[in-house]
Amino acid sequence: MHLAILGAGPIGIESAIAATQKGHTVTVLERGRVGESVLGWGHVPMFTPWHMNTTVRGRALLGLGDLRNEGCPSGASYVHDYLQPLANELDVRTETRVAGVGKAGLRKGQLLGSRDRLETPFEVLIECGGREGTLRFDGVVDCTGVFEQPNPTGASGLPVPGERAAVASGHLSYGPGRRVLPAGSEVLLIGDGASAVTTLAAIMDDAHAARIHWVTPSLRVPGFASPSEDPLPSRRHLFELGHAAPEHNKVNHLPGAQIHAFEHSDKGLQVTLSSGITLDVQGAISCTGYRPDLSILRELQAHWCWGTDGPMKLAATLLTNASGDCLQAPTHGVDALRHPEPRLFVLGAKSYGRRSDFLLARGHAQIDDVMRLLEQDETT
Repeated sequence: MHLAILGAGPIGIESAIAATQKGHTVTVLERGRVGESVLGWGHVPMFTPWHMNTTVRGRALLGLGDLRNEGCPSGASYVHDYLQPLANELDVRTETRVAGVGKAGLRKGQLLGSRDRLETPFEVLIECGGREGTLRFDGVVDCTGVFEQPNPTGASGLPVPGERAAVASGHLSYGPGRRVLPAGSEVLLIGDGASAVTTLAAIMDDAHAARIHWVTPSLRVPGFASPSEDPLPSRRHLFELGHAAPEHNKVNHLPGAQIHAFEHSDKGLQVTLSSGITLDVQGAISCTGYRPDLSILRELQAHWCWGTDGPMKLAATLLTNASGDCLQAPTHGVDALRHPEPRLFVLGAKSYGRRSDFLLARGHAQIDDVMRLLEQDETT
């Protein structure tokens, strides 16, 4: 069958390789470059080693060993040394934005929950080079990820007053991207996860940063788990760094604080906290997580969790992991990846919705499950 893989990130490329080797025709549609989102934090090292971020099939195709004795790749090296060479073996259409996915000639409410919808191909609306067009496929695998949809800074999940203006002016940015700070900068950092601690470490090492106001939702930091005998030493190192950071002479830790408003000031940005405290900073960085963009699948019969925005069956399975340790996420089984819409699959970080405990190794297992499901479809 002809499959559309949406997104040329880690799970999209691996899905395409697996499907091609199973005899399917595959077209990968990517709005930017191969690994676009990963390149956005390309200078940051992962806390998982090479062998956990690659697959047997991918390593075999590139003539690599098992990589178990290798360290943790940076985002850039992972793309340049692994994803891009794999993509070179595929039909990848970069700079091609998927505007929406539907069923050719069928509306969302027709043939509700019926396998008869299998008889109708998917129709994908794309934008490329300033022009629009449609493509048809037998199946769709959405691997578009979440990094284009950062969570706003408001504790309610909404942008606070002045937030969008602060983004437009360049004074507020999201995620652990590389930044150039002017000398003597005071910086606001929001968040307590791995991305926030990674960003905090970079700012602490930056001689231009004079003060870092670190706003965290948790009272104790960091906000991610790392057991004392962590099998991921890089994660343990990051955990210990975050735990010690409030004592650093550059850091003003504000635990349990919430952002109330942003306002332009002569210094750059005035930030008001819910306690009434105001901070004058040159810039602000929010590392408060991400959420999936569900809009492109709006015209399909997809089933989403009302709490996490992930696929409902998978979300229910993941709720059993209360440890906060991404290595402890439960196995889910093939049925957890099914939607009411036949041959629609959502894989990778997007499949975890707003959860932050996704690992590439989990996505690799999802790919194998989808290949089995497609094989079942072809034999029934």
